[in-house]
Parts: sequence; structure tokens; C-alpha cells
Amino acid sequence: MATYSTRCASVSCDVAAGRLARPRTWSLACFPFLTIEPMKKQNLLRRLLQAAIRQAKGIEIRIDPEIRNSELVMLALRQATALLRGLVIWRGPVYLEPGVILRQRSRIRIGRFSKIGTGTLIEGLSRDGIEIGAGVSLGRYGRMSATGSLAELGRGVRLEDYVGIGDFFYLGAYGGIRIDTETIVGPHLYVHSDNHDFDDPAISIRRQSVTEEPVRIGARCWLGSNVTILGGVEIGDDCVVGAGAVVTKSFPAGSVIVGNPARVIGTRPVPCEGNRE
Repeated sequence: MATYSTRCASVSCDVAAGRLARPRTWSLACFPFLTIEPMKKQNLLRRLLQAAIRQAKGIEIRIDPEIRNSELVMLALRQATALLRGLVIWRGPVYLEPGVILRQRSRIRIGRFSKIGTGTLIEGLSRDGIEIGAGVSLGRYGRMSATGSLAELGRGVRLEDYVGIGDFFYLGAYGGIRIDTETIVGPHLYVHSDNHDFDDPAISIRRQSVTEEPVRIGARCWLGSNVTILGGVEIGDDCVVGAGAVVTKSFPAGSVIVGNPARVIGTRPVPCEGNRE
């Protein structure tokens, strides 16, 4: 004990004389790797989410600064859960929300980072199958089906990369449906690619044949909500279809279409292939 007291007294004299530095006060600021300022945390999370969106959707976005950090965390957790569900069920990087039903999976192909909304049903039974490209987004409670009878398989569906379709859609693909890249669609889209024959009055329509009438929607189109597209229709690239339109015939590229039955009310410029982004 005497030795300890002598050393302490000696150190105290040295400090008082200025021969030793005064003891340093330690804090977390001395270890920057142990703490991250809240703003830096927020910026890091935003950069990570923006990078994930760029990877999945092929576009650059800037997350609105009004979105709180806690809200971004919850969104990221939901997306991570959907991705984990896709890895387990589909065995690939696909976002599957709760209640998604995939029937006849051997006839279904889904591209990387596509998302299928809650309660959506996809029936793969068809001649060409159901092909969903990369970065496609399908809304909640939709249905995609090609075969209504075991007497003859329907043709199927092909959605190119980055197609987006809103909630409560129905794609009846007996005659075949194709939607080209980057086309976006509001909720309640109805597409029917077949037609019932009814020429013979002596036979009920139910017992008469069904005719295939394929439907194609071009690239980079925008379809509003509650649009119905009937069999045999082809909509060209870069078209706009107004909400509530019933499209019964084909329209060329760049058309602006509204009404029931749908009609052209204007056109929009269609950029040359080399000028597209």
C-alpha cells in the first residue's frame, strides 16, 4: 500500500508541474466505427433501397425525403420477407407476397426480381405456358388463366421485362396475351383473348366452340384503370388508353384512346429507336 501511495503522489506532482499530460476523457466519439450519426444512417438506408430498386426495376429513383426512416425500415422488412418467401417457394430471386398461388409450376417462368402481389392466382396450364420477364410487378388479387376446359389447352401469357399491372387484374389467355416491355397498367385490367361462337341458334352457346383471338399490347404503353381489351386487339407501342375504355379494335403506335367503344382522340410522338432511354 505504501508503494502505491508514493507512486500516486509522484504522478500527481508531475501532472501539476506539466511534465505529464492530463488524463484524457474517453467517449464514443473516439471510436467512430461504434456510432453512426442518425442522418448518415438514414442516407445509408436510402442508398441501399435505391440500389435495390435500380437492380430490380432498371430505373434510377430518389426516395422522397418526407418518408421517415422508420417507414423505410418497415418497407424494407416487408420486401425482404417477400424475397425470402420467393427464395423458399420459387427457389429464385422473386418477390412473393402472402397468399400467392402458382399452379402447374412447370409451365410457369418468372424472371429475376419480379413481384407478385397478395392473393394473386397464376394457372400455368397452357400450350405456351406463362412467361413473366424480369422486374415485372403484378398487383394484388389478380388472376391469370389460359385454359377453361380440358378439351383443349389455351395458348398462354407472355409479359416482357418491367411490365407493371395494378390490383384486381384478369388475363384470360386462351387465345394468347402478350404485353411488351415497360408497359404500365392501372387496377382492374380485363383482357379476353377468345370469343364464344353463337351462329347456330339450335345449339346453346355453351355447347358451341370457342375461337382463339390473340391480344397484344405494345411496349411503353400506359393503360388507366378499369380498361377492358377484347379478343383480336393489337395496341401499338407508346399508346395511352384512358380509364374505363373498352377496346374492341386495333390501334397504331402513339394513339391516345378513350371511350366505349374506344376511339382515337389524339396522338403522341413516337421517338426513334436510337433516341429512347
